This record gives sequence, C-alpha cells and structure tokens, in this order.
Amino acid sequence: MVADPGREFAFVVQATGTRWGYTFTPVEGGTQVTESWEFPPAGFAVFQERFGEDAQAQIADRSETARNGITATLAAIKATAETG
Repeated sequence: MVADPGREFAFVVQATGTRWGYTFTPVEGGTQVTESWEFPPAGFAVFQERFGEDAQAQIADRSETARNGITATLAAIKATAETG
C-alpha cells in the first residue's frame, strides 16, 4: 500500500495480489489523476482455484469492468476533491 498525500494512493487486494493505484500530478488549473491496476500472474491461480474452467472468462469480465469503471471512479474522486 502507498499513501503519499498529494502524489499517490495505492492498495493491493490481498486475495489476488491485484494492485490498484492513483497518482496525482499538478497541471495548470488543477490536478491530473491517473488510475491504474495490475493483475499479477499469482492472481490467475486464485481465479483458477475459485472458478475452474471459467477462470479466464471471469478475469476477462472483471478486466473489462475495471476499464469501463475508470471514468466513473475518476469522476467520483473529482467530485469528492472539489467538495472538500
């Protein structure tokens, strides 16, 4: 986990080792926020154990959900930051 106020916040999902991170970069007129996530190879083993033959489909579905959710997550962070 990383908690560097004004620069970066990140956490790891213990079960799979998936790392979610947010970096904050000053730009003219505000702050650029970048969201990232990394699904390590060890996470596949967890999904394989949990979902068997459906593991790859589950990973693909969750990856797509994460990609589609980035915009909403960043909008929620922006709204929270702007309201203090």
